[in-house]
Amino acid sequence: MSIYRIRHVHGPNSALVVSDWEEVEAESLAAALSLKTSWPVARNIDSTSAWAKHPGTSLYQVEAWEAELVR
Repeated sequence: MSIYRIRHVHGPNSALVVSDWEEVEAESLAAALSLKTSWPVARNIDSTSAWAKHPGTSLYQVEAWEAELVR
């Protein structure tokens, strides 16, 4: 299994509040994010980072979880 760092991001786009990183062990980015949320996951092209954004928010008011591959 791989190690991922995840954090929660929320608030207005101009003043986002970001939690501390938490390391988790999971088989994929989607599996790491599923520990915190069931929101749809979008990955970067290299599949080294992803986020799961609350579907009811906009670009101006964000609530999401971010994850990135550590190793």
